[in-house]
Amino acid sequence: MKNVVIFGGTGFIGKQLVNRLKSDYKVIVFSRHKRSTSELFDSSVSIARLKRTDISKIVEHIDGAKAIINLAGENVGKRWTKVRKQKITNSRLDINSMIVRAVRACNTKPEVLIQGSAIGFYGFSRINFDIDESNSKGKRGFLTKLSISHEESVEQLESIIRVVYLRTGLVLGSDGGALPKMLKQYNLYVGGRYGNGKQWNSWIHIEDEVRAIIYLLENENCQGPYNLTAPNPVINKVFSSTLAKVLGKPNIFPAPAFALRLILGSMANELLLSGVKVIPKRLLEDGFNFKFSNLTDALRDITKN
Repeated sequence: MKNVVIFGGTGFIGKQLVNRLKSDYKVIVFSRHKRSTSELFDSSVSIARLKRTDISKIVEHIDGAKAIINLAGENVGKRWTKVRKQKITNSRLDINSMIVRAVRACNTKPEVLIQGSAIGFYGFSRINFDIDESNSKGKRGFLTKLSISHEESVEQLESIIRVVYLRTGLVLGSDGGALPKMLKQYNLYVGGRYGNGKQWNSWIHIEDEVRAIIYLLENENCQGPYNLTAPNPVINKVFSSTLAKVLGKPNIFPAPAFALRLILGSMANELLLSGVKVIPKRLLEDGFNFKFSNLTDALRDITKN
């Protein structure tokens, strides 16, 4: 079996992906914390220690590999301070730099780099327009600049190997991401929309996220940016009312924008109060079949237990 080397394999998406890939590939997860990471997976998954100043181990595992999948990076969901923002940025760019140097050092290049990114790439100013992969990058905001720099830092590899950019939206699942916090609010009967609820939520079920990544890994004609969002985004007002209906809970406690900004600062504007209507045009054109294209079905599946 060929190697699939994963950075960020211990995160919400990464763990699900590792467990889906391990039966078909030799999966190697790079981590700074080898012992604790090994406890997350069975013995079929290899764990390699990531050393920031040494790429030799990376070269050893990616030489001739099927794929590198880079999902690494500090969580953006904690309150942003100047120091926190720098940590979020450096955690991505430092790994990217190591991957670029390692690929160049390989005798036999890996087949593909699957590079994590986000729909923040497009910015938040085009409120009610359908956004697909042909749209230009945004100009303002921390998440926009982060996504752009995350992609641009590995662009140089496009002349050497196939590179795919995962512009991921709001990933829904029971084990991570934003949904568990929302579920807690509704289960305490204090759920509601964020601000005026008119901002777009371009969402995707965790199962479709993982299926799409594997699809892009295995289809050699796929390269460049792909939006990983479901075909039917909704505004936050609809998202919150749908979630309430699925849970059988009230939806009567909207979180005022001023309160969110007071608590979370600029993070509230970009993560909760802004959004763009993103369409997965390229996945649909390529024939990828979403298992969950409807929000109600996705939420029912996630909350059924």
